[in-house]
Amino acid sequence: MRHHHFIFILLTLAAISCQSPEKPSLTSTQNITIDSTIVADSMVASYITPLRDSVNAIMNEVIGTSPEEMFADKPESPLSSFVADLLRETALKELKDLNKEKLPVISIINIRGLRAPLPKGSIKVKHIYALMPFENQMVTLKMSGEDIKKLYQHIGESNGDGLSGGSFTFTGQSVKNPRINNQPVRDEAFYYVVTSDYLATGGDHYTVFANAVEKHESSNKIRDLIIRHIRELNEQNKQIPSPSDQRIEMQ
Repeated sequence: MRHHHFIFILLTLAAISCQSPEKPSLTSTQNITIDSTIVADSMVASYITPLRDSVNAIMNEVIGTSPEEMFADKPESPLSSFVADLLRETALKELKDLNKEKLPVISIINIRGLRAPLPKGSIKVKHIYALMPFENQMVTLKMSGEDIKKLYQHIGESNGDGLSGGSFTFTGQSVKNPRINNQPVRDEAFYYVVTSDYLATGGDHYTVFANAVEKHESSNKIRDLIIRHIRELNEQNKQIPSPSDQRIEMQ
């Protein structure tokens, strides 16, 4: 008698990247050979096909247009500035809705976390998932001006990162002319810094964020914010902007 064995294998893919502080671990392993002897099961295919088609439809949805190909590069780039700008704009609205103290706001995004360029022309949902494959959430931190200067120092020593709302010159391994909203940073003043939960917990050596005196964790994932923002631009018949203003001057 011939027996047909239907083996259902559940693969849990733990997307552990350089953005995660945890180290991957395996409790057990087993090699499973997949070759021409494995016969496709029609029942399984009947479940998978509509799911696959639905995912493809979602990922290939056109949500906006870019006038040029945009790369993430250090010390800063149009792509990193664009993402930092939209984070800051979102945080300003969120802080207002929460009746938070009115303080100057800057945003920081790590360029290493932007994993793919945005192509010229039509932008699809899948492009944003390639750009930011991580489940990072938006976090707002209240920090002193003294610590903002330390933050700028780290950005300078890291050869730059995405910055919005602020600017500085890095020369001779030191920060010069640190500014927020085009005003000098004052040690005794307080400011809001918008970033990802990954950086807020010390990722990419952003240990200065541990000095924050207040922390607000948003329910918004950064990738979702990017998709929503591009959709909103498209509804207004606007293309994705390509910021070219200098925020970080490396000398």
